[in-house]
Amino acid sequence: MITAQKTIAWQLLDDLSTSHGFLASTLDEDNYKRIWSRDSMVCGLAALITKAPKHLEAFKQSLLTLAANQSAEGIIPSNVDPRNGKVSYGSLVGRIDANTWFILGACLYFKHTGDETTWNRIKPNVLKTRTYLVNLEFNNKGWLYTPLSGNWADEYPIHGYTLYDNLLRMLGEKALAELGYDRGFDVDQKSLINFWPESKNTDLAHHKAGFEDALDKGVQNFAAFVLPGLYDLRFDAGGNALALLYWDLSEAQKEALHGRVSGFKQETGACLIPAFWPVINEDSYDWNLLKTNYSYSFKNHPGDFHNGGVWPVWMGLFTLGLAAQGESELVSEIISAFEQELLSKSDWAYQEYFNPISKSLGGKTQMGYSASGVIFMQEALRMIQAKERTTVFH
Repeated sequence: MITAQKTIAWQLLDDLSTSHGFLASTLDEDNYKRIWSRDSMVCGLAALITKAPKHLEAFKQSLLTLAANQSAEGIIPSNVDPRNGKVSYGSLVGRIDANTWFILGACLYFKHTGDETTWNRIKPNVLKTRTYLVNLEFNNKGWLYTPLSGNWADEYPIHGYTLYDNLLRMLGEKALAELGYDRGFDVDQKSLINFWPESKNTDLAHHKAGFEDALDKGVQNFAAFVLPGLYDLRFDAGGNALALLYWDLSEAQKEALHGRVSGFKQETGACLIPAFWPVINEDSYDWNLLKTNYSYSFKNHPGDFHNGGVWPVWMGLFTLGLAAQGESELVSEIISAFEQELLSKSDWAYQEYFNPISKSLGGKTQMGYSASGVIFMQEALRMIQAKERTTVFH
């Protein structure tokens, strides 16, 4: 079933390809018909898998559009409207991942295509953004500090030293190092130890009381974020996917992740990967940070949108990370569950997400994000069948 989606997913990327780069969606609603930094870079990763000339050209044009609209301070736009030139660096707050995705996307594009002409044009922008990100550490200790609503989950209470944003930056720094640029920092050990607390590493805790509290609660996955006084252990699919693509996990960590995925299956009835879990409801400690944090309308009902919704993009990236770890059985089980969901949804049209509780589809249709997620799943299946461990990130 996932293989049968190949033509449709590729065609959607074709439809989203413009002379300015990848649009987020073919729909002209809620600013989706723009060049979004994170959406276009994710589509760009999918293009490195498809290797279709039209997709690679759209990836290149996305990079050029974003670079051309970089601010004087080095900030990469959250999105650019190619029709009128309007540029946004974030609405209620700036978007950290616009910058980290740009650096990573630029490096991987050059690494996989060898397009020196484009690289030489955007390299100054990449290095300027790299310098800008140092200012977002605030304390010169290597971790980015993301404000509330400061990344893709802009209506969800994730903030502080986030796994997702910091792994994106670390992957970008790794890619730059592979291109011959000295790494600007080295936080690998610090990050691994603190985002997955283990009792043997208490001396290296970023915040000892919060670290020990996390150990008492039990750790089944990489923490979504770290705050002074709190290690938030909710599951973040995007962040954990990036961690799987960056580190080699121990057998104990793999076993714990198996337990976490089994928990999803028990709670929702299917082996699906939600964007964040558990869901936030009115009894949750951070409900007040969720209930009024929206731009158009409240969408984060339990199981919807960021609040437990299953996003094909993050589910696909998670399976890609599992394939890189050699977890073939789990990859097959997750993708099989996704296929079963598609069989039960005749109105599937590459929506942003579906609710694992109500099983209903949600969000906008014709999303490049979702097409990319399907392509990531296809690549994960190919990898486990070929017994390969190398992804486009490597």
